[in-house]
Amino acid sequence: MQIKKITSLVLAAVLSISLAACGNKQTTAVTSGQDKQQAESTQTADSSEAKEPESTQAENKAEVQQTETDAENESSAGNNILILYFSADNTKDVDAVSSATPMTDGTASVEWIANIIHDNVGGDLIPIIPSEDYPLEYEELADYAKKERDNGGRPAFENLNVDPAGYDVVFVGYPIWWYEMPMIMDTLFDTYDFSGVTIVPFNTHAGSRDGGTYGDIKELEPNATVLDGLAVRGEDVGKDSTKEAVLSWLEELDLE
Repeated sequence: MQIKKITSLVLAAVLSISLAACGNKQTTAVTSGQDKQQAESTQTADSSEAKEPESTQAENKAEVQQTETDAENESSAGNNILILYFSADNTKDVDAVSSATPMTDGTASVEWIANIIHDNVGGDLIPIIPSEDYPLEYEELADYAKKERDNGGRPAFENLNVDPAGYDVVFVGYPIWWYEMPMIMDTLFDTYDFSGVTIVPFNTHAGSRDGGTYGDIKELEPNATVLDGLAVRGEDVGKDSTKEAVLSWLEELDLE
C-alpha cells in the first residue's frame, strides 16, 4: 500500500511538471506570436516611414522644376525685346569719340537714347559694329558716307550673336547720314527677315528728322509691323527735356 501511494505521488509530480512545460510552451508560443506581430507592425511602420521621404522628395523635386520653369518663362518674357543701335563710334578696337557724332559725357547720341530705352523696357542691348571702322573726323566721315550711299554699299558688320528675327519687338537706332539711314542699316535688313516682328525705329539728326527712313524700313520689311519712331536732334542729346521726350514716347508705344 505504501508503494502504491509513493507511485501515485511520483505520477502526480510528473504530471505537474508536464503541465508546467506545456504551459511554458504555450506562453512562449503566444509571446513569440506577439513578438512576430509586433515586429511585422514595426516593419510596416518602418516601411511607411521609409516611403514618406520619397514622396516628399518627389514633391520637392516637382516644386523645384516648377520654379525653374516659371523662372525660364519670366526670363523669356523679359528677353523678347531687342535694342539694336548703330553709330560711327561703334568700333571693334578703340573707345572712340568722334567729332562727327554728337556726344554727351563720352556717349554717342544714338547710344544715349538706346540706354534710356534699355533702362525702361529691359531686353537685350546690342551695338551694330561695322567690320571696318568708319572715319572719326567729321569731314572724312561725311565723304566716306556719301561715297557709300552713292555706290549702294552694303558694309558688313560683326556677328550680333543673336537672331534679331527671333524677338517680338526690336528697337532699331541710327543717325541720319545724307538724309538716309547709314548703308549698314540696309545690310541689316538685307541679312534678316523681320516678318512678324514689331520694329520700333529711333534716330538722331541735324535737322532732317527721320528723313523718310521709317517709310524705308516699312518697304524693306513689308511683313513686319513698324511703329511710330522717335527722331531726336543731335544737339538736344543729354538734356533732361529730351530724356522726358524719350520716356513719353515709350509710354505711348504701350509695349506691355
